[in-house]
Amino acid sequence: MTAGGQRWAAGLYSDHQIAERFSDETLFASFSRFEQALVNGLAKAGLVAAADAADLTRQIAAFEPDTAAITETGIRDGVPVPEYVRQLRVHVSGPAKPMLHHGATSQDLMDTATIEALASVNLVLSERLHGLLDQLSGLSARCGGNELQAITRMQPAITFHASDRIATWRQPLMALRDRLFALQEENRVLQFGGAVGDLQALGDNAEIVARSIASELGLRWPGHSWHSARGPVLAQANFMSELTGTLGKIGQDVALMALRGSDDIRMSGGGSSSAMPHKQNPVTAERLVTLARFNATLVSGMHQAQLHEMERSGAAWMLEWMLLPQMCETAGASLLAAFALIESIEKMGKSA
Repeated sequence: MTAGGQRWAAGLYSDHQIAERFSDETLFASFSRFEQALVNGLAKAGLVAAADAADLTRQIAAFEPDTAAITETGIRDGVPVPEYVRQLRVHVSGPAKPMLHHGATSQDLMDTATIEALASVNLVLSERLHGLLDQLSGLSARCGGNELQAITRMQPAITFHASDRIATWRQPLMALRDRLFALQEENRVLQFGGAVGDLQALGDNAEIVARSIASELGLRWPGHSWHSARGPVLAQANFMSELTGTLGKIGQDVALMALRGSDDIRMSGGGSSSAMPHKQNPVTAERLVTLARFNATLVSGMHQAQLHEMERSGAAWMLEWMLLPQMCETAGASLLAAFALIESIEKMGKSA
């Protein structure tokens, strides 16, 4: 993610590990897997000879696309698939060449690549979420018995234990961890519909080909395309926004605790001020609040992108490409920031 081209800010918002899941190289590798699986599916349906299919898939696997040309023509086509397939047709030869990309359309490749990217993203997020939960458990074991002033509606309430506040941070994250596992399973869904979503170019062979592709890619075939029904990507976006919101609540609490002073929290590190050298600003906590608000803004755009006119919308589709990778990267950056924030806490609450 970039902040208007300001490279100094990249460290505040970027997550290179997540960003790599949406790189050109990753995208085109997914295209290659799809096209190979499609050829193998056509062979299972008896539309391509097995030997010819094996030869064609070897050629597809060896193909290296001209990414610069794809970038240039993508402005014209609005999608990278037409130029990718054009280059691939030039690259391959043999009896099965006319069946390359047969029955598929650009959206099948793009959406399936997105699904594969999201599956990879979710593995990263799951690992980080487990680590953060362990870290919060450690903080509770270390400081949980200390006393804290509870605050309701921005006013002092009664005293309780630091473990009680930590529990309000940890419990929603535990629920999100469990839901992430379910989301991973739910969203491993193949996109395959052909020109207008009904796979009519494959006729009676459509089910055989679709199930074969799904099996080879480790995905689930739902029995139909979802070209204009954006449930899988919406579910991911909603999850990302809720995750960053949960982490943002932790950041907001810690920032307010820092304002209240060392009886509430004592932390190492912190940001400096150009005008007031004595200050130790809770920058990491502030980042969590900012990232939460950013994803809360972006998720509304994903709901706008749900509105596909008729069988496919180029405009709504492009909006997804702009928003969803940013939401994933924001979620990843939030988890890294949360880990750093909890790690910086030296003491929480007063000794009882």
